[in-house]
Amino acid sequence: MKLFTKKSIRPSQFVLIGDQLLIMFGLLSALFASYRLVSLDVFPMHTIIYRVSVHLGLAIISWVGFKIYKKVIRFFNSKDYLNLIGIIFLIHLASIAVGYFFPPKHQLKPEVFVISFFITSIYIIGSRFIISYLYFYYSRSKKIGGQKQLLIYGAGELGVFLKKSIHTHYDDEYKLVAFLDDDRQKIGRYIGGVKVINAETELKSCIIKNSITDIIIANKTLTPARKASFLEDTLPFSVRIKEISSIQSLFNANFSLDKLASIDINDLMNREPIELYDEHVVENLKGKTILVTGAAGSIGSEIVRKLSEHNASLIICVDFSESALYDLQQELKHKHPSTEYRFILTDIRNEILMENIFEEYGPHIIYHAAAYKHVPLMEQFPWEAVQTNVFATYRIVKQAVHFKAEKFVFISSDKAVNPTSVMGATKRLAEIIVQSFSSSLNATCFVVTRFGNVLGSNGSVVPLFKKQIQHGGPVTVTHPEMTRYFMTIAEACQLVLEASVMAEGGEVFVFDMGEPVKIVDLARNMIRLAGFTPDVDMKIQFIGERPGEKLYEEVFLADEKMKETHNEKIMISAESIHHVSEAENIINKLMALENFYEAELFRVVIKDLIPEFQSVAGNSKVVNFRSGNRINQYNYQN
Repeated sequence: MKLFTKKSIRPSQFVLIGDQLLIMFGLLSALFASYRLVSLDVFPMHTIIYRVSVHLGLAIISWVGFKIYKKVIRFFNSKDYLNLIGIIFLIHLASIAVGYFFPPKHQLKPEVFVISFFITSIYIIGSRFIISYLYFYYSRSKKIGGQKQLLIYGAGELGVFLKKSIHTHYDDEYKLVAFLDDDRQKIGRYIGGVKVINAETELKSCIIKNSITDIIIANKTLTPARKASFLEDTLPFSVRIKEISSIQSLFNANFSLDKLASIDINDLMNREPIELYDEHVVENLKGKTILVTGAAGSIGSEIVRKLSEHNASLIICVDFSESALYDLQQELKHKHPSTEYRFILTDIRNEILMENIFEEYGPHIIYHAAAYKHVPLMEQFPWEAVQTNVFATYRIVKQAVHFKAEKFVFISSDKAVNPTSVMGATKRLAEIIVQSFSSSLNATCFVVTRFGNVLGSNGSVVPLFKKQIQHGGPVTVTHPEMTRYFMTIAEACQLVLEASVMAEGGEVFVFDMGEPVKIVDLARNMIRLAGFTPDVDMKIQFIGERPGEKLYEEVFLADEKMKETHNEKIMISAESIHHVSEAENIINKLMALENFYEAELFRVVIKDLIPEFQSVAGNSKVVNFRSGNRINQYNYQN
């Protein structure tokens, strides 16, 4: 084996030479400490030479055999140091054994090697500590100006492993200032030289004092409420926030701090989740055949997932989106192989096919989630909103009555309250239709659930902002004062299931969503959670209100009286009773618009049906799909 070449000496070869010198000095130090050598007459020079030569020979063989000199000193860990001490011990043990083959005059006392072992260990290990410190001090001094100031939230096992990974791979890029934790037993202590501070009381001062740029959450026991509180305390500062979920991810070959998951916007929901009475739901759904329309959508698919956990006899999933329905089918077959499903690709506007579904399967419970919901598009194509949101709902309601379904649960929207958009108005008309059949003498229990925007649902503002952020911005907001109520998909579906259990007929269930959220604040928070600074790294652009939009949403009408339920987060709106004649009047007047494609004409008729409807033009021009059938041609009469 060639340790040295004609080329320049490598660092590993310097390590080999340096370590052997230290081993030699370790034995000499022990000799002087043991025999207190003053002159060569007391102890012959050739004895020292013999024993030191043999000792060094054994050391070189060990260093080369175990490849000690090839290990990078700055990456030494506790296991490496223990191995090193063990090898030094073996060298001294072998040196003692070899000494018995020397003549008595060249033999040394065993205690000499005991002393040498300790001195040599101090020399070898100490030198490595000094080299590591000098290396990192030098490296940090070169890049100290560009280092990111980091906090790790979580001083447990995951946080400690993350610290080690940063120290090994990202020490030039990040400076770990402190650990954050809520455990009082850890606060004030040091982990690897890094102090643990109180995440609740010292967070803000630490961020300001140390100009913190990054925080990584490494806490597997963090509750949603505490996480939301922590994020609220942190977001006002220009700090990038990431999260790591497991130790295993640290050992992934593709691991990178830049690829750590950004905080989900759902984590900012500081409201306590709705408590669902699972035992009641299971009892009511056990052995039932359930129909879900819009089953592949955001709300519909989550309802199907929840139902899959509650022992329903058969779940019929109806949707007209081929790809989305296929994806749902594959997911559910994998997760719930024992549950029976029917996946039916059809449009709910197809009256004949929907009637065939009712006739073949006779569903006990219907969750009607299918709807057109995009406000600006429905302003352009109101006839489509009427066909799906009103006519299709009316027909499915009649089929539920005809086939004696037990319950019909309609998923509505806060945009149905004092609507300013065609979409909101059609949802309000659908509410009236559903409620009107509650007053008739039929066996079906009808119920309406009404809630605000759902975070992360298809087509909602959150996915839009995510795409804009991924493309580098700008993030577009319609108006700086626009606010909306928000809830998570899980909360929305819990409300729907809870309503299906609580309903007695005719109720409108309204969810207490807390305070409304400014859309611009949501945009800023999402930008921060993605690791950017609003209006610095990424711009927010105000584009003006769109047709049908209003600045503030409402969840119940001004004259509505609210009744409490056993769940303090769910209320029942005590609305006026509607009759079937009202539903028929709605259908007849809108049916008269068949083959008319003037958006303004639909608004006139909807205004007559819902006096509180106030059309908002917005800043964008509404483009008609087809002109020619003018309002005066309709010859509209009240």
